[in-house]
Amino acid sequence: MRTIRFKSYKIGSSVPLEKPAAFFRLQKSSSWREHIVLDCHHLESVLKKDCGSMYAYIFEFGCITFVDFNDFDIQVFFEFFEGMVDPIDYSMVARFAESHAIKIQEDSTFKPWNESSQSYTFDDSVIPLISILLAKSTAMNKIEHDVDANIDESGQYIEYLRRGQLRFSKKASVVLISKFLKFEYESINSIRIFDRSVTDNDNINGRELYDALAEYYELNDRFDVIQSKISSLRSTMKAYNSISYRRNENRLYLFEVFLLGLFPLASILRLFFDF
Repeated sequence: MRTIRFKSYKIGSSVPLEKPAAFFRLQKSSSWREHIVLDCHHLESVLKKDCGSMYAYIFEFGCITFVDFNDFDIQVFFEFFEGMVDPIDYSMVARFAESHAIKIQEDSTFKPWNESSQSYTFDDSVIPLISILLAKSTAMNKIEHDVDANIDESGQYIEYLRRGQLRFSKKASVVLISKFLKFEYESINSIRIFDRSVTDNDNINGRELYDALAEYYELNDRFDVIQSKISSLRSTMKAYNSISYRRNENRLYLFEVFLLGLFPLASILRLFFDF
């Protein structure tokens, strides 16, 4: 029996793939849009040891999935990688991580997780599938945290609405909404939650495994929750902005009435002083 261990970390908002790809002389392919893969030959030049079963999947959305790395190997890789790309956010690494393991039986079958009743055949598509899915789950952990943090921040403005108070400036509204739009159109879309065909060795076994693990990690449900939270915030901000706009509009009308009232008042004053 063989155990394969996966560890995925969020190291930053994004990773420029061109630099590590150029350093390791990787040929450009369509997969560059999402990730690059370092195999044992690439890793041996970094870790200075035999890396026969080890892989590193580097994703442009700021995650790295390590296959069969121990903690020391991961730290060595981080120190090397940090000299090639932007500084690694170690507070993010410590907070946003996922791990997974599968046990390959003698007949080359495995369960995707310990409690699963379903077994799959191990082939070349399995390691990439799990690495990619685990990275997506890790990236979603960060998105969920950021969305919740911004919703908490917006709570005071929801309370203002309940009380009928309008203390939320237009600038603050724009900043808050732009944050959520960034999450939706950059973060969420970049990890392509609903993209099932993610490997070159795409087959029925791989598609079924991906769907099973996506359900296990609740990717689709978590995506829907994030979308719902964003939609709810948009509705709140729209209502607040609408009320604020009407308030400003009413103030403008009152000011116009005040200005118009000055004309007859001026005439009356002239008559009074002439008299």
